[in-house]
Amino acid sequence: MKPSITEYSDSRFSVKLENGIMHISYKQEFVDYDYVNDLINKRLEISGKKSYPMLSDFRIVKNGSRDARQRFAEKDAGEGVDVVAIVVKSKVQKMMYEFFNMIYKAPAPAKLFTDKEQALKWLEKQKMHKKESHKC
Repeated sequence: MKPSITEYSDSRFSVKLENGIMHISYKQEFVDYDYVNDLINKRLEISGKKSYPMLSDFRIVKNGSRDARQRFAEKDAGEGVDVVAIVVKSKVQKMMYEFFNMIYKAPAPAKLFTDKEQALKWLEKQKMHKKESHKC
């Protein structure tokens, strides 16, 4: 199914499918359940039921509610995501992710980065690896 839209943006977040990579940018320091739920639903709408590697720019986020973290761990949160590169800017964000992953187990394989360009390069390699593995 081809997506009806390829990008969305509001005051809370943006979601964009570009060059076969789903780009998520958070625009608020605090995320709650509704924020995360809306973001996941918008990403699923844009993905059109296909799977993509995802770049998640988490640098602005400072905190999230418990139910937001639980929403990230639900099955559909990982639907349509092959792998995810999470861009963070602080040790606190790294610790938040490691704690989340220890308790909830992220629904898709993930790697943390502090440099967005390095994250994109890694995702491009993941795309190539996926293409090569489907040829066999």
